[in-house]
Amino acid sequence: MSVALLGSLWRPGLPPGIYEEKPAVASRARVRLDVAALIGLAERGPVNTPVVIDDARQFEAAFGRALPGLKLPLAVRLFFANGGRRCVVVRCVDHVNVRTTRLLLPGLKAVRGNSRKQVRLAARNPGSWGNRLQVRCQLIQRPIALGLDPVTKALRIPPDRPAVGATLRLTRRASGPGATPSSRFFRVDLDAARQPILVPTPTNPFLDPELLAAAVELTLRLDIFLDGKLVESWDDAALHPSHPRFLPRLLGRRAAAEALLPPRTDTANPEDPVYEADRRWGSADDPWGSDFLRPSLMLADAWLLPSRALFAAPAGLLLSAAEMPPSRQGRDATASTGRNHFFEGTSMALADAIEDADHRFVAFNARPPALDALSVWDQARPFEPVALVSMPDLLHPTPPEALTVPPALPDELCFAPQCSRGQAERTANAFDWPRLGFDAAELQDYQRRLVADCEARDTRIALLDLPPGLRAGDVVAWRHGVASPRAALYTPWLRVDADGTAATVPPSAAACGITAQVENDTGVWAAPANRPVLGTFARADDAGLPEPGFLFEERIDEIRRTERGLMLLGARSTATERDWTHLSVRRLIDWLKAQLAADLAWAPFEPNDAVLWSAMAGTARRRLKALFNAGALAGRSDADSYFVRCDARTHTQGDLDAGRAIMQVGVAPAAPAEFIVFRLVRSGADDPRIEVQ
Repeated sequence: MSVALLGSLWRPGLPPGIYEEKPAVASRARVRLDVAALIGLAERGPVNTPVVIDDARQFEAAFGRALPGLKLPLAVRLFFANGGRRCVVVRCVDHVNVRTTRLLLPGLKAVRGNSRKQVRLAARNPGSWGNRLQVRCQLIQRPIALGLDPVTKALRIPPDRPAVGATLRLTRRASGPGATPSSRFFRVDLDAARQPILVPTPTNPFLDPELLAAAVELTLRLDIFLDGKLVESWDDAALHPSHPRFLPRLLGRRAAAEALLPPRTDTANPEDPVYEADRRWGSADDPWGSDFLRPSLMLADAWLLPSRALFAAPAGLLLSAAEMPPSRQGRDATASTGRNHFFEGTSMALADAIEDADHRFVAFNARPPALDALSVWDQARPFEPVALVSMPDLLHPTPPEALTVPPALPDELCFAPQCSRGQAERTANAFDWPRLGFDAAELQDYQRRLVADCEARDTRIALLDLPPGLRAGDVVAWRHGVASPRAALYTPWLRVDADGTAATVPPSAAACGITAQVENDTGVWAAPANRPVLGTFARADDAGLPEPGFLFEERIDEIRRTERGLMLLGARSTATERDWTHLSVRRLIDWLKAQLAADLAWAPFEPNDAVLWSAMAGTARRRLKALFNAGALAGRSDADSYFVRCDARTHTQGDLDAGRAIMQVGVAPAAPAEFIVFRLVRSGADDPRIEVQ
């Protein structure tokens, strides 16, 4: 605190006088554990790359539509419908067999020395979605008056425009009657004196003052269409690589969805940007590139020159990816994508690398596994790490809706305004994933791998989906197979509206949303249960599902029908240890460890003595006192609820020599009341009163 004398100093709104100036107090970061990772299949989007999503529309913009056979898009909708605020989505696919759509820019040639080739582009990321792309290239001609010094015969270029690297077109007179005037392309450069010049140097046929005054500057407008809808436009794009708005550079910079692209794993220095294809087009501080197209690296030093056809088409030339030969079409690896691809890094077979070598569109090669890639987000936002993990596409128990014939069942639900759609429309874009069908041994093995990963990191909880169709004995075996204080098992599957048709979705994503909502409304110590499940209209039929009491005893969290609608009425982990029965206890301890570490961020490099120990203990006690007051801890008093020790007894000489400060914290978390049991007692036949005990 300081006192300043301001007798003769005037400040707006304050009269002269003596004022107390309090230094600003830095607020401590509050840790949040409501960020969920949803890993699965999507129509498009970067591969093995965490993408931060804050609402369902943002997901659709980055990853595409909720096509039949895809669980992830509907799971994301459930997450936000049930109170989720932020999730990190990772798209996985069989990276060896998936293909990226490759197309051309119409009306342009890439000129490099004596070489003139077509301008090659590709869809931003792999999949058959790119086959629905269209690109329209339009040439913009702006007049620019050039002058000629009558004495020195030097060319005069306006100093304000055009920019260095701009492409100009100069026309010379026709050689004779009926002949067509010829033209030539020049680019603007700087000489040794930093004065603008044209390269190559114009010769006499072009040094006509009248013709120089009619010179034009050439720029491009590129429109990108998906399904016939304009999704991106790039205006005032330049044709030469020395110009700051060179078209491939604008497109090739990292897309917004690739902001968290993890480093490659096949390089000596993964942090070196030379190994990132998009970083070759700009620095990390540059604006985002295209979300739909990626230029070939072969264009980095090429001059894009327009053809006569482009000059003759004022409205531009349109090219559809569907016009490309089959070898350049994108395709989804639906038949070969398996559960292993959710746990493996990406790699490219040698034959595929050779196939793509001429344009180098292998952008997602050698990326780490999806679960490892999430650490990129954790490092960027240490106070809101990924705390919940769900893999909704780990199991596709039934064929996707409308694969071959229109639904014939009388009770088929349709939510669209018009439900009399024909077979061709219903079967369009229907995906089938045969390697993701029900295989009990394999599925449980991969669920165990997910749980083991969460246990190894000691920061995440795996929210698992109980497969439908299991009998009581199978349910018991399944739960014990994934038993862990860092796992929860949910049932049954849910029926949701998938843009006009009914689809089946696993329940774990809804549980992620409810967990986030409970943390936001009450706190991380509150049980994520006893909440309505929104965004769904029914439970999926599962005739073999045991009765609720059995599921409760087996620590399986069930979504039930109640008078208030569908409700999530369980918040137990699959752990066999009693201390870790409740998810709220596990999450409270996780949050407390992370929050105390954030609260004590000031402690390193302070003198390791009793003053520091007392300050650390005081910080921890204030945090624990707030938890006690909020009802997060059991016990009637502070002494019954928690303790903090940080003194000479908690340190050894080895700790002091190593510069370590050791603080011990113990808490008694408040366990939720899952059932309130009472008895109704009637005193006698003649006594009408009922006593509650």
